[in-house]
Amino acid sequence: MEVVFIHLMKSSALIAAFLLAYYFLLRKETFFKSNRWFLLFGLVTSVLLPLVTFKKVVFVEAAPKMDWVNVPVSTIAAPPAETFEINWLIVAAGIYAIGVLVLLLRFAIDFRSLSKVLSGKKVQQQADFKFIDVVENVAPFSYFNYIVYNSGLYSEAELANVLEHEKVHCDQNHTADVLITRLFCIVFWYNPFVWLYQKAVLQNLEFIADAEALKNISDKTAYQITLLKVTTHEHCVAISNHFFQSLIKKRIVMLNKNQSTKWNSWKYLLIVPALAAFMFYFQVKVIAQEKPMAVAELTAKEPITLVIDKNSTDAELKEKTAAAKENGIALKFSKVKRNAAGEIVSIKAEYKEKSTDKKGVYQVSGDEPIKTLRFFKRNNGAIGFSNSGSLQIFKNREAVADADLEAPETPDVPEDVESPEAPEPPEPPIFHNSDVSVHTGTNGKMTVSVNGESINVDMDKIFADVNLALADLGDLGDINVDIDSKELRKITREALREAREEIRKARPEMHRARMELIKSRPEIERAKREIERSKPELEQAKREIEQAREEIKQAKIEIEQQRAEIEKSKAASKK
Repeated sequence: MEVVFIHLMKSSALIAAFLLAYYFLLRKETFFKSNRWFLLFGLVTSVLLPLVTFKKVVFVEAAPKMDWVNVPVSTIAAPPAETFEINWLIVAAGIYAIGVLVLLLRFAIDFRSLSKVLSGKKVQQQADFKFIDVVENVAPFSYFNYIVYNSGLYSEAELANVLEHEKVHCDQNHTADVLITRLFCIVFWYNPFVWLYQKAVLQNLEFIADAEALKNISDKTAYQITLLKVTTHEHCVAISNHFFQSLIKKRIVMLNKNQSTKWNSWKYLLIVPALAAFMFYFQVKVIAQEKPMAVAELTAKEPITLVIDKNSTDAELKEKTAAAKENGIALKFSKVKRNAAGEIVSIKAEYKEKSTDKKGVYQVSGDEPIKTLRFFKRNNGAIGFSNSGSLQIFKNREAVADADLEAPETPDVPEDVESPEAPEPPEPPIFHNSDVSVHTGTNGKMTVSVNGESINVDMDKIFADVNLALADLGDLGDINVDIDSKELRKITREALREAREEIRKARPEMHRARMELIKSRPEIERAKREIERSKPELEQAKREIEQAREEIKQAKIEIEQQRAEIEKSKAASKK
């Protein structure tokens, strides 16, 4: 209902704008036919233009995460107060409906009056016109192709002038304009401008009929005298074109006015800026969207790890390529050679990240099966290849890692690593599996030391924890970690690989859970706002309950005192 009212208000404003443009710019011009279409265009535009909207997307900051720890929790809710409120929207709708029904009833009565005049009368057909000569004292009028007149009231010359005028109304179908404006008066009855608009339309139709009729009438003075004579017949039918519809003085003035120059036609264009302003201020729908995440944020939410080992098939290599492509990375495998057992002994892997233009190459060849190779993209934007012996991180330029090199005993610095934090930073070291300190306690727990901090984990989860620690260390590139070689021998390379495979398989589920959490963020924010709004009420209810508790406690004390007094009085009466 509110949407309908808003549309009606916008349409009313446009009707007023077109009427004011006609009144101040076009009313005194002799462009009668152009004015007719301008006024009709104004009515149609006032109804259709409010239906046209344009969307404007405004990017806003992402909603902050919900802090559930600090959300106040209370089981006390204040009962809603029962109050009676008047729905003014319904009241306005009722008043509007009553006005429409009254005007529709009036229109029906006018149409019935017209039907009575036309029914049962003798019709004379001439070309496209149907003439009805009545005996009633009515002013001449036309209704579509019907022309009604009383021939006994006029001389032959006067009647010819009257019929010539009414033929113009019929030829140009002016009755349609009359009905359209009448319909708009019913729908927008509350708008005073629409009634003035109807008067302007009908008056302009009379200007058109007068101008066209004079083209076929030689005596302009006699025609003007006929206009004055017709004004003496006051009875007319409401929904027809009356011969004297407009004020006679204005019609005579327009008959004798010089034709406007074509240069004045520019005035019609002045309505365009007004319509453009209306669209700009009222018909632009603003849609708020969260700002798109930067590349680093997307990377942080969607890390990837692709594992290639000696038993990887060609089909699996294609799957790895497709998975990298989905994350905006062009990954290519070439120069793949296998031994008699079908194991990969030679391979070249190349990648290029489209968004950052980072690229890198990994190549190994020989007679022995390759070691397990991993292509990774980390949370902090680090990207590159790693194998069981070393980890290569590629930032901005091409690098080549040789998987056949033995892992050194101490960390060393690769030549192809750049830090994004400064133009010429020191190169970060390569970290190896011999840099993590793992200790097993007597309580069946394992302690992993990372950067001087100890983390206690269950034995069943140790391999997953070590995998994540190694991955994060490979990204940071500036943490010193020690490995207890004695304890490290207990963790076999195969067990570590299986643990990493399990984590890789679980990552899609983790990603889906993360996406569900992101989707539910607006609902969580709305719930938080509702809680914030209800805080004052909850606090007030809490204070009232505390006050009630104090009153109950005070009443209990008073009851105890009265009971003691009663006991004393009973004891005194017994004595």
